[in-house]
Amino acid sequence: MEKLRIIVGGYIGLYPTGGATWDYIQYPLGLKLLGHDVYYIEDTMQYPVFQKNGSSWDDASRCVSYLKEMMESFGLEDRWAYRDIASGLSFGLSEQRILEICETANVFINISCSTYLRDEYLKIPHRILIDSDPMFTQIQYAIEIKNDSESRNWSTKKMIENHNYLFSFGENIGAEDCEIPTFNYKWHATRQPICLDLWKNNSRVSGKKFTSIMNWSGRKKLEYNNEEWGQKDVEFEKFKQVPALLPGVEFEVVVNKPLNKESNYCGIELEGLGWKILEPSTTVGNTKDYKAFILKSIGEFSVAKETYVKSNSGWFSCRSACYLAAGKPVITEETGWSKYIPSGNGVIAFDNISSAIEALKEINSNLPYHSKQAEQIARAYFSSDVVLLRMLEQLN
Repeated sequence: MEKLRIIVGGYIGLYPTGGATWDYIQYPLGLKLLGHDVYYIEDTMQYPVFQKNGSSWDDASRCVSYLKEMMESFGLEDRWAYRDIASGLSFGLSEQRILEICETANVFINISCSTYLRDEYLKIPHRILIDSDPMFTQIQYAIEIKNDSESRNWSTKKMIENHNYLFSFGENIGAEDCEIPTFNYKWHATRQPICLDLWKNNSRVSGKKFTSIMNWSGRKKLEYNNEEWGQKDVEFEKFKQVPALLPGVEFEVVVNKPLNKESNYCGIELEGLGWKILEPSTTVGNTKDYKAFILKSIGEFSVAKETYVKSNSGWFSCRSACYLAAGKPVITEETGWSKYIPSGNGVIAFDNISSAIEALKEINSNLPYHSKQAEQIARAYFSSDVVLLRMLEQLN
């Protein structure tokens, strides 16, 4: 493939956390490894409201400094920009340089609907939208149509229309057994790219606990077709008894707790059932700690958001892909993903408490085998070379 100039947009600065950084950074890194001329431009048109207590909601200095630190640590020190809506300033690359890059770019990759397409982006011939939140994105589209609000510049409908290639983590989208509406758009399946060398685990020493990292309920339930579509809390409720049913097996989960008082979250209850609950800021707050947390695990045990499960989306977690790349087996809830990624060796799907227990017993009884298989699954299905090359090959 010819060398392309590619711009990637995401949320690294706006969400200065370990997990979010790993989600987005592996796109420009993976494209760079493929030999392309890559730039990361963060242009969310959002105020920097995700700040530490006491920080001003219109002060992007922490976002910029974090992004600068990450770009330097991953070898992209001269290939990033943060366009700040609060001040109107650009950090990293100059505004003039950004416009020059846009004029000569071949591809723009908009991850998680993060970037409002200014005129300079709209002129780029290949504009890729990556829907990393399948069914939620499409429900938002439907809500805008119903409320006649789709004409807004920042609407999901406008976002979709402004891209000429649509990719979704909902790998089952368009299938007869999938509930995600396509709205007559052509959606291509994709998944999280993983830069495998960054996750090599040379120690081969296993941890003692099954772990995971989760948001309890990042937003309120949505309504679509007279049904409610919920978050992880709905599914976790179905499996909260798992530790009590497996004495001697330890479970540790980092929980980003809900802020709304109506939430059903009760940490005391979960700890009483055998879950050890950890705080995100002190355990996985940066990329190094996030990786270290995964490496010290036996493997991952995780539920999925109700909406991913209920829609039979085919979604597979970015985080779980990192576990696999580190040689950590993954036991994760079925969302339809096992149609596209084989379940049983290194990664196992479950859809009820009995199958979850059986999967945990299987991994525990044959850990070296499943650890090796986890790495092979990561290499075959999540390698940045495989995922990103497949994406670029679909461009006309």
